[in-house]
Amino acid sequence: MSSVDPVFAQWLQSEGLWAIQTDAPRAAQWGEQAITAERMTALAFKADAVDEAARQLAFLGGPLAEDEHLLPGRWRHRKGQVVTLTIGRLGYDAGKAVFVLDAQDDLARGLSTVTVLCRL
Repeated sequence: MSSVDPVFAQWLQSEGLWAIQTDAPRAAQWGEQAITAERMTALAFKADAVDEAARQLAFLGGPLAEDEHLLPGRWRHRKGQVVTLTIGRLGYDAGKAVFVLDAQDDLARGLSTVTVLCRL
């Protein structure tokens, strides 16, 4: 009976594969205060995950503002994602790409308090 390579066995037992993307200038500028986002997706290939991470890093070029919205539906599963919000106020009329920082779902009311990061 052949033995399984320990590194391969660990990979098989992991919940998912990870692709880590960093932005050296931002990491140097913000240090420990830099935002780290983790996202589990159905992406099958590492190259696709690296492309998505690069897209998110490109979005996060500053200056940024933090906004909070009361939105219909469930939003908790969107934490760490870039989404487009279209709201009839605060400059969101034509749709604005935002990074979801946090979401508190209120299932009784069918609403979520969503905290986002957006470009000014």
